[in-house]
Amino acid sequence: MMLNMLLENLGIASGEELLVIINGSGSTTLMELWILFRAVSRILKAKKINLVRSAVGEFITTQEQAGFQIMIARMDPELVRLWDAPSNAPYFVTK
Repeated sequence: MMLNMLLENLGIASGEELLVIINGSGSTTLMELWILFRAVSRILKAKKINLVRSAVGEFITTQEQAGFQIMIARMDPELVRLWDAPSNAPYFVTK
């Protein structure tokens, strides 16, 4: 329900490319977050929306609060290139 509301609110159409971030609030397990991500990816595939990048984990927590957040962003080749660029920022260390 959350994902459909986000897609509708942003006017995301078939064929668009998205970044999806699933953030746990603290006490939601990583397994639960991955189950949620699987559901999100299936919905996007059914709507023919391309999931080009993703992140699943606890990036911003609220002292063991249950729940999660779903963040989506439209992507284009330049944004994908920037997302893939090396980083040493906390929680987003890449090579």
